[in-house]
Amino acid sequence: MSSVLDVFLALLLQVQNLGQSAANDDATSHDVVVVGAGAAGLYAAKTLQSFGYEVLIIEATDRIGGRIKSETLGDMRVELGAEEHYLAEGDNPIWNAMIAEFGNKIYVQPHQGSSAFSMDNGAGTCWTETFAMNPCANDSDVMAVDDFWDWYQLLEAHQNPNSTLADDVFSEYGVGAGHRAYHLYDAGIAGATFATNLDQLGARSLALESNEWVLSDTVRAIADKDLGYSDALARLWWDEVASASDILLSTPVEVIDTTGDQVLVLDANGGRHLARQVIVTVSIGVLQSGAIEFKPELPAATIEAYMGIGFDSGMKVAVRFSSPWWETEGEPLAWLVTEGVAGVCWVPSDYKENSTSHILMCYPMGDNSRALRALAGNGNSSAIVNAVLSDLDNTFPQAPNAASEHYIEALVEDWGADPFTRGAYSYPKIETVLSIELDNKRRDLKIPVAGDRIFFAGEATHETHPATVVGAIHEGERAALEVHSVNGSPGKPPKSRRSNDDQE
Repeated sequence: MSSVLDVFLALLLQVQNLGQSAANDDATSHDVVVVGAGAAGLYAAKTLQSFGYEVLIIEATDRIGGRIKSETLGDMRVELGAEEHYLAEGDNPIWNAMIAEFGNKIYVQPHQGSSAFSMDNGAGTCWTETFAMNPCANDSDVMAVDDFWDWYQLLEAHQNPNSTLADDVFSEYGVGAGHRAYHLYDAGIAGATFATNLDQLGARSLALESNEWVLSDTVRAIADKDLGYSDALARLWWDEVASASDILLSTPVEVIDTTGDQVLVLDANGGRHLARQVIVTVSIGVLQSGAIEFKPELPAATIEAYMGIGFDSGMKVAVRFSSPWWETEGEPLAWLVTEGVAGVCWVPSDYKENSTSHILMCYPMGDNSRALRALAGNGNSSAIVNAVLSDLDNTFPQAPNAASEHYIEALVEDWGADPFTRGAYSYPKIETVLSIELDNKRRDLKIPVAGDRIFFAGEATHETHPATVVGAIHEGERAALEVHSVNGSPGKPPKSRRSNDDQE
């Protein structure tokens, strides 16, 4: 991963130089400040750089990439953040760039094999294969879920704008909390697809958004076991963006002040940064927490917009084992829904070329992630792993306690506990979308404020493919183009080094 090391060393040098500049002067000065170095922020910087703007990127954590994070487990790279890649449909710049850089064989179909669903505390776990010891075809509650995938998108089936998806599932299928199949809808669908619980999703909002989806319904994963998503994007774009920008890492932004003529950004390290415009790409969770103070206060419509978009706790737990103990039917495992805190799991090692590791990736979202965090106390990841292992131990009747017996090591990424993320990704809650044309909180958040000096961007502001890296990239580009249309004068950062309090 030499490119990652090179860009990290370059970043350290830039941070050192910028820190010296800030110490010697009253404030740094750039055309545009980008707050957040995730996909949206980095692509916004890339777009601005193409026009010749001087850009400062301020990132709260010690790394770039945001909710794209690749780490090594066993002999392969695993994704502790975003993982899915979409086909070339719907203006997808990532797909085209990946194919051009790495070739057609870079992608593979994930989730290979059969699916399993834990039922009745593991005693009734079924498999989708007809030859299985307990085929799911024999369980009417499991089979009823197949109908859900078409039903949840039907506008006529979700007329009440104040109904949660849990309400509508109970009305349609008679499945409520406490029902033996509730976890199939809650963890298996709401958690696995929308990173929240069933009772947090707005049924009407979700149907409206789903009908506007423009990316492919089919997903792919990176086949190369030595290449992670963050590694690939660094090679495609981020290395170049980082080398062309001033970047401050480990620097949380505390205040964005537009009371004077220029934008003044104050960070937690005492730094002061002037610009003509600022693009804010932090997560919805960070905005909702109030971690960034805006002076003057943001318009009520902007606050209502980000408070009206769902954003829930979530984590990924990658667990390495000495054998594929879960293959009790002699088949690879494509997808598993448990009844406990693990939520859903899959086997990325099965589709990583030439990997000899055996890795389950589990996806506790919403209530499951909060339950695990409560067990962990002060960041004790071993307690999280033990709870996931215990859940898996009870999932397959033919392999009792096999998870604990074959366990080697694990990686835990708790996005909900991260103060600079505070959750997984956005979802439509009640009243997020009341009308595609007239009432959409994602669209409202895109409206510039403070006299066209503050712009918001990120996966949560995309209307047709939110909660995706592609959506984040599109929104970063959109905000950068809007800044360019307002500014139009690259290379002309503010000359004043005075604080906004001194500006008359």
